[in-house]
Amino acid sequence: MLKWIVVLMTIQVSYNLQIKIVAPYKDGPEPCALLCAGTTGIGTTKWINYREHIIVDVDMSDCGFVSLPIVSTALTGDGVTRATTGVSGIYGLTTKKFRIIPTRTHGYDIGKTAREKKWRIDWQAVGHVC
Repeated sequence: MLKWIVVLMTIQVSYNLQIKIVAPYKDGPEPCALLCAGTTGIGTTKWINYREHIIVDVDMSDCGFVSLPIVSTALTGDGVTRATTGVSGIYGLTTKKFRIIPTRTHGYDIGKTAREKKWRIDWQAVGHVC
């Protein structure tokens, strides 16, 4: 009879990650550059229905940016994500948050689909913290 023992460990590793921000985005000194990433959550994203769109506000306040960052996004989930547009459009960008407004490209209920397929926004932001 086989018995398995599973050990879960958390290891904190420190990396010397270097980030170089090139022109035209030079809004602070390089030692103050930060790469921050996050997600709105699998199955927990708070989608707001608006006509043929859905809206999600993304909180990145924990990053601590002091100037507007460069942000990129991806819509992920359990399917049907390719039938949307507008995922890379960033609206209302501040140092603490931004908004994404995906739009359906086919005749389905985008809000219902987003919830059923556990859609989320994964994002990365590069900016300055000093």
